[in-house]
Amino acid sequence: MNNMASAVRDWLSIDVLVPSTYLFHMVRPSRRPVRSIFFKGMRFRRESVDWSQERKTEWMYRRLQNAVRRAYLETSYYRELYDGIGFDPALDFSFEDFSKLPVLGREEVHQAGQRLVTKRIPLEKLHRDATGGSSGTPTEIWMGPEETGWRESSGESFLRRLGMPPGTRTGYFWGHHLDLEGKDSLSARIYSFINNSKMFNCFRLSPDVFENYHQEFERWRPACIVAYAGALGHFAEYVLDRGYRPGYPTRCLITGAEKLLPHHRQLIEKAFGKPVHERYGSRDIGYIAYQMDPAESYDFDIDWADLLVEPETDDPESSILITKLHADGMPMIRYRIDDVARFPQHSRPGHPTFKLHEVVGRVTDGIWLHDGRWVHGIEFPHLIKDHPVREFMIHQRQDYSVQLMIVPKSDFGEQNFHRIEDVVRANLPGLPLTIDLVEQVPRTMANKWRPVVSDVRLNKKGDN
Repeated sequence: MNNMASAVRDWLSIDVLVPSTYLFHMVRPSRRPVRSIFFKGMRFRRESVDWSQERKTEWMYRRLQNAVRRAYLETSYYRELYDGIGFDPALDFSFEDFSKLPVLGREEVHQAGQRLVTKRIPLEKLHRDATGGSSGTPTEIWMGPEETGWRESSGESFLRRLGMPPGTRTGYFWGHHLDLEGKDSLSARIYSFINNSKMFNCFRLSPDVFENYHQEFERWRPACIVAYAGALGHFAEYVLDRGYRPGYPTRCLITGAEKLLPHHRQLIEKAFGKPVHERYGSRDIGYIAYQMDPAESYDFDIDWADLLVEPETDDPESSILITKLHADGMPMIRYRIDDVARFPQHSRPGHPTFKLHEVVGRVTDGIWLHDGRWVHGIEFPHLIKDHPVREFMIHQRQDYSVQLMIVPKSDFGEQNFHRIEDVVRANLPGLPLTIDLVEQVPRTMANKWRPVVSDVRLNKKGDN
């Protein structure tokens, strides 16, 4: 695509097609409520960009009181829960009072079912969604127009802050438990044309696929690539191994779905020479936090306009709790998302935080020792990174035994095998260990790579 044709194509999507779609939504009764709230969310984020932290906290306090009271009035679950503990949300309560409310875990969500869903909006007018099941059983959620609009405005606001309005040429190097090969429908093609985007399936990858993607990216030259972190890391490694100097993307890369490991970030930055922004979110919550300026800091800015994020404990590294401030379909108050983060100093349960230093990984991404100690999964990439390993997975079974699966590179040798075995045994004393060389490690149902998984559930970190 030559430069003139590319510029015209970009202008068509950014200035004509996407705005026309938004106007169409405003005159379509079924879409008008969501789009109206979307515009409200975009306007609020623009107007509040220079607010002080004190002003943000005051606004969140009012929204929190509204969210808790609405949950009590509109759902059977929260009415029964708060009546049972003697908490009256009609009375003013502080952040400290809020910190004493029970935590909502995935198991409680599964057990509560429809009792968590609002009685104010008919079920047929709510949007049903579910997680991909990467942490176990998929979690079903229901969203009304308010939550949907605020969620959509969160994603667009982030991209605009990076200088990429909707319609910017974007490649999605993505995957899903529903194979993209079966999703090439007419509506999907129309959506891609309007939004100036293309999908590149990361469900099935090989050197031939990587080569085809590289050639297509070179011809198309997207401004941005949004990708699964692990898949993009492997693609970057392929690009470097071939000695390519890609002219894409022209602006940045955004990773999500999986934790971006340090060695993958290094590969991606070296291969493409553009900033890499890690985006943190989930299907049940939406967009949670973003790395805005990775050249200066890897801190995540939390979308405080939509979510109250707090640590579950006073520890610097704690399980993340999230309260939706605009949940009109299914309130989620102090929801344990089963991820662990490093919180800023002085962060406290019940009180909002506006940054995360690092999203460390899932609560279950660690290995338990027999004496009750816990080795977090983030340690293992550092133990293996100096060896020619393309990918690995550590799986701990319920009997505490550990299987290490390794996808070796061509120069992986016996010496590497024994050194890895020695360092892993030293860090997992007393645990039975087997090491297998494999062609590919298993993915979750959502096609995500989780390098460390434990089936041990006793004394799980963060449980009440």
